[in-house]
Amino acid sequence: MKKLSLSPAGALRFCLLFAFVLYLWNFFRSYFLFLALVLILLGPAVSFLLLQGARASLGIGAQLPDNKVGRNTEFTLLIKVQNPRRFSVFTADVTYCFCNVFTGYTERKKQHIWVAPGSGSTIEEHLLSRYAGRVEVRIESFEVFDLLHLFRLRDCERSNAYAVVWPSFSDAADQELSGCVDNFPKEDETRKRGTDYNPDYEVREYIPGDELKNIHWKLSAKQEQLMVRQRLASGREKINVLLPLSDDKQRNDALVESLYALCLLLLKNAYPIQLYRPGRGGVLQGSFIAEQGELEHALEETLSDSGLHRPGEAEAQMAIEHSGESYILVQTGAYKGAYIQ
Repeated sequence: MKKLSLSPAGALRFCLLFAFVLYLWNFFRSYFLFLALVLILLGPAVSFLLLQGARASLGIGAQLPDNKVGRNTEFTLLIKVQNPRRFSVFTADVTYCFCNVFTGYTERKKQHIWVAPGSGSTIEEHLLSRYAGRVEVRIESFEVFDLLHLFRLRDCERSNAYAVVWPSFSDAADQELSGCVDNFPKEDETRKRGTDYNPDYEVREYIPGDELKNIHWKLSAKQEQLMVRQRLASGREKINVLLPLSDDKQRNDALVESLYALCLLLLKNAYPIQLYRPGRGGVLQGSFIAEQGELEHALEETLSDSGLHRPGEAEAQMAIEHSGESYILVQTGAYKGAYIQ
């Protein structure tokens, strides 16, 4: 809720100004000084009414050019202040935070701006996306002042913005799995040995515990009961993939790049993927991937969480939570992964 209050600093300056002009008038008894006293007394009332009238229409919002940008790409950040009132001029203090969730980088800035009538004001910055991750711009505080700085308006409407910076992906679609993953088993060793999944679906009734993203909303509306999609069995064994994030931002960039290329190659060869990555509290986060859209969604989830973890944490947690299971450990260099049995 927008709060209009008296500014202590502004009130002090106003009282000092009034006292000084009153002293001069008392000494010189000038007609012009008397008019100045009258105008000074009328000023706060006019200033308050103008700010009160613009109270409902003032707002601020951050804008980024697109939801996805490439790494090492320059893009523009716009912070726009709305002031549709034609005859009301204000000043404002804006504090905003620019952060990369994946790398943990945070930078705060504060600016004092002039809010013009009708058009408002715009803060423009050119940013460089050095590392992959979810980049967020948050408006932390926005205070609007009248021209006399006697009153201030806080908690105006504000909107934040975000974009996902993607690594520079290398294409491994034409490679063989054995040439991309060290010690990867031969074709006859990866045949189906039990129940697994593929990108094809069947539809069944909802069972408590089913994920909401699998609900078939259009069919549910026709049949007046919840229906969910369920993947059918396939002839390929599911492949576990572990992303071993560390405390090195450059290494994490390279690992995510390798992960994307590796998963595309697995999907091309019809292998469903169970992706694991370290999450908060030392617990592995899992995502099932059977098509490229799910891969991009899982990658965006990865980049939208903290990517800084202790080296070796993912491997140790994998041995605890999924003991005895084989998996591909994502790596960089000659091989994009190593098959661990």
